[in-house]
Amino acid sequence: MATLTLIADPFPDFEATSHAAATRDLAEAVAQTAPRGCSARLLMSRGSTVPEVTTPRLSTEVLPLRANMLPLVWQNGATARPLDGELVHALTPMIPLRSRGEDDGSQTSVMIPHSIAWESPALLGNSSARLFRAFTRRAVKLADVILTPTHATARVLQQQYGASLPVQVFPLAPPSDFAAPADAEERRASWGLPDSYAVTTARADALGRLEWVFDAMRRDPELPPLVVLDGVDPRSALQREKDQDAAAPSTVVPPDLAARVHTVRVEQLSDVGAVFSGAMVLLQPQVFAGTGYSVLAALGAALPVVHAGHPAIDELVLDAGVSADTPNGFAEEYSRLVSESGALATLTVLACDRSRGFSWRASAWQLWETHANL
Repeated sequence: MATLTLIADPFPDFEATSHAAATRDLAEAVAQTAPRGCSARLLMSRGSTVPEVTTPRLSTEVLPLRANMLPLVWQNGATARPLDGELVHALTPMIPLRSRGEDDGSQTSVMIPHSIAWESPALLGNSSARLFRAFTRRAVKLADVILTPTHATARVLQQQYGASLPVQVFPLAPPSDFAAPADAEERRASWGLPDSYAVTTARADALGRLEWVFDAMRRDPELPPLVVLDGVDPRSALQREKDQDAAAPSTVVPPDLAARVHTVRVEQLSDVGAVFSGAMVLLQPQVFAGTGYSVLAALGAALPVVHAGHPAIDELVLDAGVSADTPNGFAEEYSRLVSESGALATLTVLACDRSRGFSWRASAWQLWETHANL
């Protein structure tokens, strides 16, 4: 009987909560799609909340260590010995690995979810970016297969570790925690949100480019109100210094746009779903791309995406959005989408269609197939 073990505790970066939620969804799907005689196991740190298990093919096991110790402990290859002979998968490069013989039966698949550690390391912080790259180097050396959610991220890895590096593209899906909650309308009312609005996760710095959206709104007074989701995107090193004062607002709205811009501080992932369910378009002017959970959740909510053309975002969105890589171009594309008759409605349908290409069940089938082929 083969058991596929999934690492529940992700790399401790700005997407850690999203990755943990995604791992729970993937574990459930892996258990539901398990071949006859096979099962799934979720390996969790001490102190973690054990999820409700809905299938007998999924079990949970709690480690004697807390999550904050794992990045330190798992750098030592000896910690991987209890997983010898097992099938193991992680949605981030934080996974215990060691050099093994070819005939011990072990199989490890490791997802490298984004390329921020190489393209925009300041967003992770220098020490965190170095740790991410170190875990990735070890995975490239010791894992049986490296996976990425997009071809764009795969190309970055091949640029860093050689064009011959074998990388498989493994599409993900939006975590179920991003879905609109039952009280979505009540939450939007409590935040004072208008009936119709655009939404962005961008921050006001050189990498987040929130100013691109503000400039577009200044140029076109007919554009809808804006909701800024604060707490989804990472902060740059400079902004982290400014935000040391906990009382200071993380997103500062210009006075001339105060009546048209609303800020929602994300306290739980379902807040994202509550905001998305009332929005009309997602604006992503950022120079970087994370794993893409927010974009996938937006597509699932039938939201078209206006973005800055980052290859990973472009790959996820395809024809369900428009892009421009300059401030003027971004403003023009956004205004055209809103003002042109039928343009937004068409992309809304395409976003809904595009979202059907991402599901945890499909990902689970591919993961079983990947390990079967190792």
